[in-house]
Amino acid sequence: MAEYNAAFFSLYSNLFKVLKEEFGEEKAFELFTKVMVRGLKNAYDAMGFTKGNPKDFARVLKARDESVGLKVEFPQVNENKVIYQFHTDPFPQLKGFVDAEKLDATYMKFKVEYLLGFEWNYKTTKHIWKGDKYTEHVIERKE
Repeated sequence: MAEYNAAFFSLYSNLFKVLKEEFGEEKAFELFTKVMVRGLKNAYDAMGFTKGNPKDFARVLKARDESVGLKVEFPQVNENKVIYQFHTDPFPQLKGFVDAEKLDATYMKFKVEYLLGFEWNYKTTKHIWKGDKYTEHVIERKE
């Protein structure tokens, strides 16, 4: 795994801060989400994946996240449920500046829908910013 890429994540953190200062929080989230989607889409497309395949979802996310120095784990991956844990905080500079779950939504919603499909959703069950050891997203196929 690569070392945490502070310069990479600082750039994104600073971008969000400037967007919020210039346009307000709602517009900042809208624009930041577009930036995240564009970057992640390019990265995932270059890696190749089978949409809707939970094992491929975990493979692609683990490889991409670790390439920028994030320690992630997938303690459960099956046809109906994936547990995705961040053991590294990607945006420590934004803690206290923005709501954790709103920030996570700027990339998690896209990850789930783009790699798995619209028949999946996620919920955050633990978060580093709330004192948990890691951030955990439980991703499940909709019933």
